[in-house]
Amino acid sequence: MGLKDKIQDDIKTAMKARDAIRLSVLRMVLADIKYQQAQVNLREELADDVVLKIVGAYQKKLTKSLDDYPAGDARTALLGEIKIVEEYLPQKATEAQTKSAVEKVLAATEDRNFGAIMKLVMAELGGNGEGRLVSQIIKEKLA
Repeated sequence: MGLKDKIQDDIKTAMKARDAIRLSVLRMVLADIKYQQAQVNLREELADDVVLKIVGAYQKKLTKSLDDYPAGDARTALLGEIKIVEEYLPQKATEAQTKSAVEKVLAATEDRNFGAIMKLVMAELGGNGEGRLVSQIIKEKLA
């Protein structure tokens, strides 16, 4: 079962459970997926890695909009939506895993160019690396 199918099944489950918030969030994610699919080809299903990128982009959009909300009910609701979306994303690398990847890349390459190292570390971590954390650790190691 692909990620899109899982989201569709979870929409059905949310409907049966009358979970309006979860249903709304999952419908928005599915709408983004269908929009991207229409951009490419309606007849072909999107690969799971593409669907994962779409879900990640939606999560990033929600996270950026957190700054627009002061503390209160709206912000709490948005945090709840982010948690729902994060259930469909892979677990992010921990700080220890990120440090390990940075040290491994620094040991393997002579290049001390920040951009090149950043690219290699992100490739090492796959889609699980958090750019801000990777950047901070690289800056500490290069200093």
